[in-house]
Amino acid sequence: MKPSSLYTGLAFAGATPFLACGLLPLIGVDAIAPLGRLDTLASSYGLAIICFLAGAHWATYLLRHADIRINLLISSNVVLLVVWFAFVAAGIAWALVAQLAAFIVLLLIDYRLLGDGVISAGYFRVRGIATTLAVFSIFLILIT
Repeated sequence: MKPSSLYTGLAFAGATPFLACGLLPLIGVDAIAPLGRLDTLASSYGLAIICFLAGAHWATYLLRHADIRINLLISSNVVLLVVWFAFVAAGIAWALVAQLAAFIVLLLIDYRLLGDGVISAGYFRVRGIATTLAVFSIFLILIT
């Protein structure tokens, strides 16, 4: 399997829980026993995914720091800490708002990496679609 096929499949599979948590309330499902409320599931899952994306930025920086104009070690830590503090110190709605913003910020950082020639257009396109799905889903969760 080509790496691009693998990261495409994994990115879209990773967006699926967000979509489920965003769409299921539209048909009257607010919780899944024994997992709990969908907004809480989305928030904890979002924290995990943002942690993963921050780790990917760490790896990118460690491997290609000479080609990157921003310090991804610092930016990824700032993004993750904001999301984590919102998760542990604020309500679910604020945690989701922080995650929605974090997904957009991380995608904007990837846009800069694309411009610097660090990531491919294909990878950025997949990240853009997956991020759009996650952000759309989180927005749905927040308004329902």
